Amino acid sequence: MPKFFTLEEATRALADVEQTVRRLRRIRDEAVTLRDQVEGKWAALEREAASINEIGEAQQRLDALQEEFGELVQRLEERGVILRDLDTGLVDFPSVAGHAEVYLCWRLGEPAIEFWHGLGEGYAGRKPLSELPGRTAH
Repeated sequence: MPKFFTLEEATRALADVEQTVRRLRRIRDEAVTLRDQVEGKWAALEREAASINEIGEAQQRLDALQEEFGELVQRLEERGVILRDLDTGLVDFPSVAGHAEVYLCWRLGEPAIEFWHGLGEGYAGRKPLSELPGRTAH
């Protein structure tokens, strides 16, 4: 059974969610750079311009980043938060408005949760909270 957030609960969780999304983006960027370095070091190893130790160290760091990334995503999921798009930092908080399930929608850079959308509408269907039917409830 999914967790449903009230607007107040989602707002309280937002600072931690924002920090987690920012960390996930940094990890992703560093992992991409490291992956490219590892591939470059393998090519350099063939030319004897890199050592196997350099490759091993870079690969260990890459593995650690991938593990941390997975743990952070899992932590979001366990809280009930849905990460929709890491590039834009788009997340949804499942909620209930009236008798319908909806998503409270937030994107990195927005000062607060100000939008919502129905389950099948996605980002393009975002509407201001002022148009949310009823009141969000547990």
